Amino acid sequence: MSERIIHDAAGRAWSVLPGRESYGMQVLLFVAEDGGEVRKAMLAAQTQLDAWRELDGYSDDILRDRLAASVDWAETLTW
Repeated sequence: MSERIIHDAAGRAWSVLPGRESYGMQVLLFVAEDGGEVRKAMLAAQTQLDAWRELDGYSDDILRDRLAASVDWAETLTW
């Protein structure tokens, strides 16, 4: 279990790792390698261990899709 690095369609590198939102919700955190932007997307996982496992099961293409559908880290996520 380790952080992943993906590249978006424009070639920008992103670190991807699980994080925890308020009320214990698990999220994917997308951190731009050049700084300046952090995004998040909801995970189905209930625990950090399950979140890491969920991340490990995603292909780079799925992660790119999740990044495209993500929101700014300061926004509230809804199901």
